[in-house]
Amino acid sequence: MKNYYHNHLPIALLVLAILCINLAGCKHDNDVHQQVVNYITQAEQQLDKEDLDSSMAILRQALDYSTSKGYQWGMAEANLNISRCFVMTGQADSAITYLDKGMKAYPEMPDSMLTQYYAEYAVDYGLMGEMAKAKETSLKTIPLMLKYGTDEDKATIYANTGIYYRHLGMNDSAIYYYQQGLDIALKNDDYESQALLANNVAVLYADMQRFKECYDYCQKAVDAARKAGNKEMETRALMTRGAALVTELKYEDAADCLLDAYNQVKDGANPIIKLGILSPLIKAVYHSKRPEVNRQYQQLMQQGDQLCAQQPPGSINAANWLNAKMTLLVEQQRYQEALNTITKIEEIQPQMQVLPVDKLYTHKARCLYRLGRHKEAYELQLEASLAADSLKNEEVTNKLSQLTSSYEMTQKELEVARLSQQHSRNQTRIAILAALLIALLAALGALALWTRQRRQQATMRETRRWVEGIEQERARFARELHDGACNDLLAIGMQLHGDKADTAQIGQQISTLRATLRNLSHELMPPQFKDGVRLDQALEYYLSHIDSPKVDFHAEGDGWESIPADTAYQVYRITQEAIGNIITHQPGAHVQVNLSPTRLDIISTGTMQQGDGTGIGLQSMKDRASSIGATLDTDVHDDTFALALKLRATD
Repeated sequence: MKNYYHNHLPIALLVLAILCINLAGCKHDNDVHQQVVNYITQAEQQLDKEDLDSSMAILRQALDYSTSKGYQWGMAEANLNISRCFVMTGQADSAITYLDKGMKAYPEMPDSMLTQYYAEYAVDYGLMGEMAKAKETSLKTIPLMLKYGTDEDKATIYANTGIYYRHLGMNDSAIYYYQQGLDIALKNDDYESQALLANNVAVLYADMQRFKECYDYCQKAVDAARKAGNKEMETRALMTRGAALVTELKYEDAADCLLDAYNQVKDGANPIIKLGILSPLIKAVYHSKRPEVNRQYQQLMQQGDQLCAQQPPGSINAANWLNAKMTLLVEQQRYQEALNTITKIEEIQPQMQVLPVDKLYTHKARCLYRLGRHKEAYELQLEASLAADSLKNEEVTNKLSQLTSSYEMTQKELEVARLSQQHSRNQTRIAILAALLIALLAALGALALWTRQRRQQATMRETRRWVEGIEQERARFARELHDGACNDLLAIGMQLHGDKADTAQIGQQISTLRATLRNLSHELMPPQFKDGVRLDQALEYYLSHIDSPKVDFHAEGDGWESIPADTAYQVYRITQEAIGNIITHQPGAHVQVNLSPTRLDIISTGTMQQGDGTGIGLQSMKDRASSIGATLDTDVHDDTFALALKLRATD
């Protein structure tokens, strides 16, 4: 026994010494950690007082202290908070520099901290206008945030992800992420996140010019911001409302709203908010009829240019300012300056949608036309027409309507739950009835959702068939241009290069080519059935410009104004399709078109060159008739083609 202790005593002493050293090291680490936490807390207190400079100075002390002690967690935490301070001053590029430093200082960073870093990277990329990088980083962050983040963090990451999708022109995805964030914010009474998300939805409605819903969501955002005590969120909601009023051409109301918001922040340290307000404000002030407001235009324009110069070239705020400035330059007929501004916007457009492509092309085409560059203007305006995607807009509209319904239903369900909890102790029976009512509402909601999904599936099938029809029409136009116009141009060119050019024949060929192109242009750009344009007038104009075959048109009856615009549009398209088929299969036919508010009849008599009346064109016409609740009958017999379209009676 004595030998045992004698042999093992040195080992025991060594273990005891190591344990003492480790305990001393742990105490040292705890002291360093506590000091860094104290620095961070002091910096946050200064931020609460809106003293950004003092907060930044304290954070730099925390960084220097952590670096001197070699404390990786402290260096990473200090760099993260310094980065956030730079974001508040609109310096996203500096913010990313400090994030990079933090990542380098703490290579083995835990996932909980890595989540915060990724979220900040996404915000910085977004502020710099690199929306694709912001979106990808945010999507990488969401799974980590769901695991390590608070409910407020989760709502915020969903809100920011929706913003990135919206600036990439992917509004349907934006709506999805806004919905996810709203669900979390509403269920947790997170008023700050509710304000952020409601404002984001308001911006979407403003883009689609659904102003009533836009103003409703602006008010929701203001109410939530006031409950949260967040003045900046309230200002952002006022900014969105003012921008919508500008779009609606209500300049005096917009000026009052935006000047009030700008006066609240113009002396503050955040240039992002100031430039965001100035973008719509400058147009409202320019158009104001009140001298005391209008005379501020030049001063505000200079302030906007100065703030824009301080932003990264591709930032959201710089892009919005350029867009606002460009539209004003166009209105002032300063077309070359406007064109120069559009060039800057086009440099940003690939990484972030500053404004829809069709609108950008339209503005540019107008400037080119006014500068005498007519050919470029014409080609660009055609591209603008093709860029307008009504099907997608309709889909986004439906999704936004669903989001609003879901938002209001969630609010009602939460209110019922609160009332139930408040009275549950004293009124058990009422609580049970309320629970049954909620269950019934949930069942009805599930049934409504199932019915809506079935309806959406049917709509999607119709949409696919519609798109296929559009693609078939585009292919037909391409064939007609290639086989008709291109071949005619080739023949004219060959004659012009020949030794003996027959000018009379060339003139006839050019007249024929012009008629062909004019007919195609009428088919490509049907009228908008509003502002007094009637179906009978539109068809009479279209058919009167068809040279071959000659069409006899007769319209009878009254009540044309009561025909819905969509019905008139589809009848117009069916007539175009039928006439196009007759031109292809019966080029020498005699055509009779009879129209009344309840019926369309087309009869053509002439030699059939090809076709049996069962092709793609007929299917496209039947699909159009079905979409407006009409019935279509056709018959081909003895070189005669007959079409009868019976319209559904309107109230």
